[in-house]
Amino acid sequence: MNPLACRAVAQAGLVAVTASADDEQPWPLLLVAGWHTTATDLVLSDARLAEDLAALPV
Repeated sequence: MNPLACRAVAQAGLVAVTASADDEQPWPLLLVAGWHTTATDLVLSDARLAEDLAALPV
């Protein structure tokens, strides 16, 4: 489990709750997309690292 990815998802949820209560500007929803993108990038990076480590000779 990647704690940074979990934090990014938590931040996205926090911003989404705030954005849904706020009608003024759409930019908070862009923050949600950014945090989800960050979480996805971190998880994919971890998966690639795990594959690379598994390919190393023991």
